[in-house]
Amino acid sequence: MEISPVLIWFLIGLGMMLLEFAIPGLIVIFFGAGAWIQAILVAIFPAMPLWVQLMLFTIISIASLLLLRRQLKKHFFSNQENAESEGLDDYIGKMAKVEKAILGGEGKVIFRGTSWDAFADEDIPEGSTVRIIDKDSIRLKVELIK
Repeated sequence: MEISPVLIWFLIGLGMMLLEFAIPGLIVIFFGAGAWIQAILVAIFPAMPLWVQLMLFTIISIASLLLLRRQLKKHFFSNQENAESEGLDDYIGKMAKVEKAILGGEGKVIFRGTSWDAFADEDIPEGSTVRIIDKDSIRLKVELIK
């Protein structure tokens, strides 16, 4: 039983599209789209030699990557970058209360009614008021207000 080249190109494209979820960066998806376009071309021109198929797949994939990636990345991911930088403004410079003493650089603070892991360059006793100077994922960097 011979597997159709159209099916092979379709499955390669599907695999690459799914691989984009594991390797984010908006790159592999263009090769998946190139494989699907190649599947359509092979369906239209079934006598196309393999070397031509591979050449067209490469040209289509790289051309679409170079021509479309920047616009698509700007369109789909620009809001996430802005949201992160805007989110920092919600923390930097605000006051928090030390819930668990920051010793050896690690402790906990209460900020807006929620307990946060915190770190600092100095030891800070429990109950002190601190200023948030940075945010690293779900940890807040704080300094003692003197």
